[in-house]
Amino acid sequence: MQLVIAEKPSVARDLARVLGVRPSGRGGFEGKDHVITWCIGHLVELDEPASYDQRWKAWRLDTLPMIPAPFKLRPVASSKDQLRAVHDLLLDQRFSEVVNACDAGREGELIFRYVYDIAKAHLPIRRLWISSMTDEAIRQGFAALKPGAAYDALADAARCRSEADWLVGLNATRAVTVRHRSGPNSTLYSIGRVQTPTLGILVAREQAIRSFVPRDYWELAGTFKSDSAATAGANPAFTAKWAAGKTTRFGAQTAVEQVLTRVRVHAGRSDPAGPVVESVRQKKTREAPPLLFDLTSLQRTANRRFGLSAQTTLEAAQALYERHKILTYPRTDARHLSSDMAAELPKLFRGVAQIPDYAGFVAPLLAKPPNPGKRVFDDKKIHDHHAIVPTGTVVAMTALGRDEHRVFDLVVRRFLGAFYPDAEFAVTRAVIRVGATSGKPPARPKAKDDGDDKDAIADETLLDHAPPPPDRFVARGRVRLAAGWQEVAGFGGDDAEAKDGDLPPLADGQRLDGTFAALAKATKPPPRHTEATLLGAMETAGKDIEDDELRAAMKDTGLGTPATRAATIETLVKRRFIARDGKQIVPTALGVALIEALPVESLSSPELTGQWEARLSRIARGQETRAAFMNDIVRYVRESVDAIRGAPVNRTMATNAPDAKPAQALEARKPRGKAPAPATAAKVAPRPTIAVARAIAPDAAPAAASALNLRCPRCKRGQMMAGKRGWGCSRWREGCGFVVWFDDNGKRRSEADLKEIVSQHA
Repeated sequence: MQLVIAEKPSVARDLARVLGVRPSGRGGFEGKDHVITWCIGHLVELDEPASYDQRWKAWRLDTLPMIPAPFKLRPVASSKDQLRAVHDLLLDQRFSEVVNACDAGREGELIFRYVYDIAKAHLPIRRLWISSMTDEAIRQGFAALKPGAAYDALADAARCRSEADWLVGLNATRAVTVRHRSGPNSTLYSIGRVQTPTLGILVAREQAIRSFVPRDYWELAGTFKSDSAATAGANPAFTAKWAAGKTTRFGAQTAVEQVLTRVRVHAGRSDPAGPVVESVRQKKTREAPPLLFDLTSLQRTANRRFGLSAQTTLEAAQALYERHKILTYPRTDARHLSSDMAAELPKLFRGVAQIPDYAGFVAPLLAKPPNPGKRVFDDKKIHDHHAIVPTGTVVAMTALGRDEHRVFDLVVRRFLGAFYPDAEFAVTRAVIRVGATSGKPPARPKAKDDGDDKDAIADETLLDHAPPPPDRFVARGRVRLAAGWQEVAGFGGDDAEAKDGDLPPLADGQRLDGTFAALAKATKPPPRHTEATLLGAMETAGKDIEDDELRAAMKDTGLGTPATRAATIETLVKRRFIARDGKQIVPTALGVALIEALPVESLSSPELTGQWEARLSRIARGQETRAAFMNDIVRYVRESVDAIRGAPVNRTMATNAPDAKPAQALEARKPRGKAPAPATAAKVAPRPTIAVARAIAPDAAPAAASALNLRCPRCKRGQMMAGKRGWGCSRWREGCGFVVWFDDNGKRRSEADLKEIVSQHA
């Protein structure tokens, strides 16, 4: 007789239906050949510190680090009754073997192994490994059960993950909290092996935004008109941007005004040195369909398109997999299909064709079946599960919830589009010359070095001097010739509709009329993370990588797994380390204080944790040993605790429990690059580096506050305003974080003090 252990009751009911077992009974379903029972997520967890050593019950630095050997297990308190039922069945002598039917992944393996271990069971293990919950997939899975030993390496990786989280999380949390606490009601500073580096990504971005010093720059635009275009019925006017080689920006207003003056002299077509088309180049480009969805890319796209959180997307995808059975296993990191699935395509297409919304897109694929290619089918790029695709099971779309419908629609369109042709575009680049020329384009002028002042929108240099004439303006146009896969998707790329542009008919040597204008702009700081961009940063260990192929190459080095990233974000929100502000995710003052107080930088290092995740992946593939990984974790924990023990106490953390409001304002600090440090920096910023946005927000100012008629010395554009705790720049929403606090070591600053400080910073 066979015992089957599923991860959830809903899965147990599906297995019972397919195996012909009557789904009745409180702790399990009994049939002639099978008994099916279930876990309720984790029934077993690692034991608490006091179970190993009573000295570990109290939170004390002198008892750290806590290194259990071996680790002990204990029941999860909320599900003891179900654990007792599973425990008794595992020891029942009626059974000749047990089938691990928990979710086919690292956590599913851990759930089963912990239950098996705590029961001290000895039944032979077989593994059900399926990627779809359709009846056919379940039957095929039971017909191809594998020995449990084939997944021992995966179980090792799962245990390593669990024990490493215990060692790093409990030891570091206790060490940091005890080191900085001031009483029984002190804030608990929770540390996690994945959680804290994720928080570190957000804090680093916030610090970059608030320490950013904007720099003014100018661009020069020309609007040109062609009579021939008007005759042909096309839009006769088009816009082009001034460029000298790859440089398009001026760092000095005098330079752009000099160029503007000389091009305006030659604005007419009748002028021999007036605007003339110097070159027109056209070429065709192709855009391949995007890769199929894994969980992270699905979460990113759903967040950008619909504003869905990662957790909401996961829950919707899980319901489509478990309850509706119309999607394959969602907790996957693969974006390809296995080669044996090529034969199933006609069946999947026929199933999707029965849904009216997609019937028209499926018809060409059924009429002429696509040839399997490595962009879709690649066994080498699949570890445990293939990409998320529809199962072909038909469902009434009205039976789906709103979020379920959205997620299903994304997956189906991405799946069908993968078998459509490339989208094709005609790309035009036109260069318009203004001014007399010797016939040779000038070399790119040497521009002033900007030092360390970087921004998120360009890395090019800024010209402080006008280059010699002639001047050239570049215009680009892009017209879609063939929709290809975009016909199915209904948009271009992953996240936004393609914006088609066109230029009027132009020919080399064609004369034009032009009007010119200088555009004043300012460099911008990097944007705050959304859930989509944070998931991308977690996937690539903090590196901002947009390219699908490059992200896929770094999957093993990410923070957490596709199955755990949504939970990590929700944990940070629950613990008040981060907060959602519309679509943005921002660190709170509590989260910032935690990161800034860590003496061990690697505790918040995405790269280090990403390396650990890569090693866990190698353990799961049998390429590294569990012992080597755990030895390194233990050594790291010892070194981290020693560093925290010897670190100075953070006074802000010790005397004031930081609040959990979004930390969206930085104190005045030493500027980066070549900007001189303010002479009174110590007086201006006596408080922690990051404060709460309401401290300087104009709408939070007291009723008696008034404009001070003082220009902000940092951005040179905003006005100083009085808030509840200090004076701040009126452009705080645009990224200027200059603040002067009212309090100066117990004394209140006057407006005269403020004026003196501002003049010293100017």
